[in-house]
Parts: sequence; C-alpha cells; structure tokens
Amino acid sequence: MAKSRLKSIRRTMGGETTLEGAIDAMGREREEQVLEHITRFTDEVVVIVKKLQDLVERFACDDYEGLEALARELDALESAADDTKEAILDRLSMGGVFPMHRADLARLVGSMDSINNLSAGAADRIVMRRFTLPPRMNELLVCLARADVEAVLGLQKVIVALGKDLREAIRLANDVDKLESKADDYFAELYHDMFEWDTDYKTFHQLKAIIERLESIADRCSQNAELLRHMALEYIENE
Repeated sequence: MAKSRLKSIRRTMGGETTLEGAIDAMGREREEQVLEHITRFTDEVVVIVKKLQDLVERFACDDYEGLEALARELDALESAADDTKEAILDRLSMGGVFPMHRADLARLVGSMDSINNLSAGAADRIVMRRFTLPPRMNELLVCLARADVEAVLGLQKVIVALGKDLREAIRLANDVDKLESKADDYFAELYHDMFEWDTDYKTFHQLKAIIERLESIADRCSQNAELLRHMALEYIENE
C-alpha cells in the first residue's frame, strides 16, 4: 500500500526525478529557515559579548556605578538567547530533510550558547567583589574583551556566508583563527602578570576566573569556526 501511494505521488509529481527534486527543494527551504534563525541567534550572541566589553571597560576605569545593572542586563539578554536556542533545537528535532546534518547545526547552536554562558559568568565574577588592577593589567583586560568582540563578529560573518557562499565561509573561518590567536596573546601576557602581581588569595582567584572566561570566549569562537569550515567543506563535496 505504501509503495502504491509512493508511485501515485511520483506520477503526480512527474516521475521519480521530479519527486526527488521536490524533496530536495523542501529540504533546502527548511535549512534556509533554520540558518536564518541561527543568524538571528548569532546577533544575540554578538550583543551579549559587546555588553561584556562595556562592562569590562567600566571595571577597568574603576567605574563601579552601574556595573551590577550592566551585569543584570547581560543576564537578561542571556536568558532571552536561551529561548531562541531552545526554539532552534526544537525545530531541528522535528526531523525532515536537511542537506546539512542536523546534528552539526545543533552542535553549532549549543556551542554558541556556551559563549553566552561564559560572558554571563565573566560578568558575574567581575561584580562579585570590588578590586582594582594595575594600569597595565587593566589595559590588557580591555584588549582581551575587545578581541572577544572581534572574534564573535568574525564568527557572525562565517554564519551569514554559510547560507550564501560556502567558499567564502571557509575563508572567513580562517580569519577567526587569527583573531583567536590575538586573544591568546593578550591572555598569556595577562596571565603572566597575574602571577607577578602581589595581591590577596581571593582577588587572585577572582581575576583568574574572569580572564579564563574571557579567553574561552575567543577560543569557543574559533572552535565554532572550525565546525563551520568542516560543514562547508562537506557540503561543497555533496553539491
């Protein structure tokens, strides 16, 4: 009975080739819709990382007024982005034909969500208790936060290109690696200075938690770019 219905559908669609083409077209349409949702999710991630940069810059200037309010804003943005993430994962779990692997898309969304979590975690630790850094360490901390913004903006470009030009997506993914290397340099210098800095135990570990999360943001951007590069290469081969 099922085969009979399938034959009937094929006759209606004009034959097997036309049916396969229609299924492929539906799959691509669904994929494009999911990629649009992921692009909007990426926009939310960018806003969150930029908000963290603002918070770090205020902290570096010892501008404690409003820091907690900024942290609450960032936390609210992270919660809203969680809703977007869940909606995308629900859509992927519904099944259907996707030229790109649904598991890869789900892994991408989950990994990008970790950028939001790291940002919120860094903000929470900045406002946990007040302390002041030496000028050079403040400068490096701001540079690291700005490098995170550059990395997430680079990742955003890769995701946009993924739905338009796969080879351009691969090229842009390589650029994210370079941005992550810059963040690594700031992190290494800041980490060295942290161990040379004469401070109390609590402040040392508070700062360590902050800078490790800031470095992990750029690192996660690079990991996501690598995943996107893999997806683009595999998709090109299957075209």
